[in-house]
Amino acid sequence: MFTFLKNIFFKKKSSDFFFIHIPKTAGTSFINILDACVNENEIFPCQLWNEINQSIVNNKSQYKLIRGHFGGGSYKLLSSENPHRLTILRHPQSLSISTFHFIKREKNTAVHELVNENEMDLKAFLEEAQTAHKINNRMVRHLSFDLGQDPEAQELFLSSQSIKVVNNWIKTPKTIDNSKRLLRAKKALDDCSWFGIQEKFDESMQLFAYTFKRPPIGKSPLLNAHISKEIIEDYCKDLINKQNKYDLQLYDYAQIKFDQNYQSMLNNLQKLPNAISKTTDELIDIHYQQHRNCITDSVEFDFGDDFLGSGWHRRELTQPENTFFRWTSNHHAFIDFWLEADNYILTIRIINSVSSEHLNNLDLQINNTSIPYEYDQNEGVVRIISTTIQRSYIKNNLLRIQFKHPVSLQHKQVFNGNDNRYLGIAINWIKLKPC
Repeated sequence: MFTFLKNIFFKKKSSDFFFIHIPKTAGTSFINILDACVNENEIFPCQLWNEINQSIVNNKSQYKLIRGHFGGGSYKLLSSENPHRLTILRHPQSLSISTFHFIKREKNTAVHELVNENEMDLKAFLEEAQTAHKINNRMVRHLSFDLGQDPEAQELFLSSQSIKVVNNWIKTPKTIDNSKRLLRAKKALDDCSWFGIQEKFDESMQLFAYTFKRPPIGKSPLLNAHISKEIIEDYCKDLINKQNKYDLQLYDYAQIKFDQNYQSMLNNLQKLPNAISKTTDELIDIHYQQHRNCITDSVEFDFGDDFLGSGWHRRELTQPENTFFRWTSNHHAFIDFWLEADNYILTIRIINSVSSEHLNNLDLQINNTSIPYEYDQNEGVVRIISTTIQRSYIKNNLLRIQFKHPVSLQHKQVFNGNDNRYLGIAINWIKLKPC
């Protein structure tokens, strides 16, 4: 518990984030949340080593968020300061099975052709030396990876541009086995400002919101997740365990630490007034509001900016306008603005909806109170909402805009394709000006 508190309060860290993205650990879902913490132009543009070039590295000081498959020690090379390190772990059995299915369906993975040409099932995949090593202690290797000390901890796929950069960093390493890597992986976990557990994703997001004083995230959809209903025979489980002796130890270590961190959060939240009658998310919301943000007197917001809120999918670009928008991911999404107490004119541009019914029945609320509004037109899915916000609606400088609409619908049901996300309405921008 002390290490957790020390990482939050005592270590001198910048406001930057370095997400150690271990593949197939719900990283895609978390990145959707993490990206909201920074402006779009402050996100490191690469997620893989082969995308790195010297120009990007030379300008690394402009980036506040790095979230790629770079390994635990790479923050020392890619970050300009001492960022908050973050990661998510997953049980080695489900991680291994998910990795097998990912390799089987993704053409750009290293042994995809071998797996499919030989029509490998999980058992054959685990028995074949050329493929089994793909699941060997992946979390330990990823967290302990360091180009200077242990570049052999994971495979490096490089381009001609990235080779020129990486060659300057690789040193003659000492021989490091997985037992030593485990110690380094535990140390990397101890140094994280926050880490999550995939099997406890919602609790992990509560801990993330609490740690960084953000509003509650609520129940999050797991994106890019392969849901397998196959029954795994004990023989395969034994093979996975043999390949993941050190990952299993790391996972057990992480489980204990996570439970301690989560309980520490709950203990602190229970000290808030009237805590006994409130849910954990409600207490996280109070904790966030006690650490109020910078107060402004007007807003011109689009989703290229960082924001505080919940219930949104990833940033997307409009065409041909080349501006950002986000879909709501559930029927009670909200976004927060911290404002001077005043009367405001609110305008909101909606650029899409899963149905006109969602727009016709939209319940627009300010701090849980429904307010009247007008559309600039009553047809189509591109509309602008206009309304006036009285200063009495603003509570302690917080103006929370809530978008409540009928149940969300699946993207592929409305627009065809293979996108499994559930959507409501798509917002392009929000403006608030004093009356």
